[in-house]
Amino acid sequence: MLHAKRSNPPSQKYEVAEDGRALTTFSLRRGRIGARFTLNGFDYLVRTHRFSGSCELLGADGTAVAATDRIRRSWRMTCSGRVIPFSRSAAAGREYTMLDGDGEPVGTIRRTGHLHSEATADLPDLDPALQVFALVVVLLHRRRKRASAAVRAASLSGG
Repeated sequence: MLHAKRSNPPSQKYEVAEDGRALTTFSLRRGRIGARFTLNGFDYLVRTHRFSGSCELLGADGTAVAATDRIRRSWRMTCSGRVIPFSRSAAAGREYTMLDGDGEPVGTIRRTGHLHSEATADLPDLDPALQVFALVVVLLHRRRKRASAAVRAASLSGG
């Protein structure tokens, strides 16, 4: 099980541990680069597509390792010709459930902690890089929703 925790709550830098052992770190960024992380000596880049809301996991050589469609109540991650469906299982995107081919739950990604500054991912049968990618995608989605809500609130208040 992966556990991501903000290293300093106002920042967007997360430290990821697997079963209590430090695994990697990443910072959520603005723009096309959603995050960068290094895992087992390999560098990865999470690239976001601003208007479509989809994300890609790129290897160090720029090849696509995995991709998601737009994050909504249900979404999919595609990797190595395999399609992995996810479905929102808690209000406000606090939890997503990974489903198997029959639609049965087999894993979860859950935002936890004070002000949702932590997240856990229990995604069996997925490569660790794909687990980190799925975790980053959910955290990026939450940040995107909060930013758009702030813009709407500012426009409604006339500011």
